[in-house]
Amino acid sequence: MNKKILALLSIFAIVMIGCAYAADSTESANNTVTISGINFTIPEGMTENVAEEIINETGTDDDYTFLTNSKTFEDDENIVVVSVSTYEQNLTEDYLKDIGEKTTIGNTTGYLEDMGVLTLFSYIQDNDLVVITSNNKTLVEETLS
Repeated sequence: MNKKILALLSIFAIVMIGCAYAADSTESANNTVTISGINFTIPEGMTENVAEEIINETGTDDDYTFLTNSKTFEDDENIVVVSVSTYEQNLTEDYLKDIGEKTTIGNTTGYLEDMGVLTLFSYIQDNDLVVITSNNKTLVEETLS
């Protein structure tokens, strides 16, 4: 996978951390959110920063074209960004092989990358690239449970 996407997601997450206290937020009622048809568990106490939501944003990466939907959740100290990008082309594991270490969290196998202040977990599900980014690895794991 092109490092440009990871860099953009990382920058996006860092900017959101700085904006956390100034943005509107809503609390997730049942701690489950669906993005592009995929369910995620939002850790207890996290609220959605609705100002940072991405809806149907088109992008390209080399020869790939994709449509991204993303939601951001935060509390006083932490942030979780869940992004789902639906690709026009077929994705294979080769697309992710240069990102972090292959690992399994819960029942999901993907690639975990520790970038110091942020942890990214990326995996492919039904030709969607899912990237969960957080400043707390435990929250990445909880989001997948």
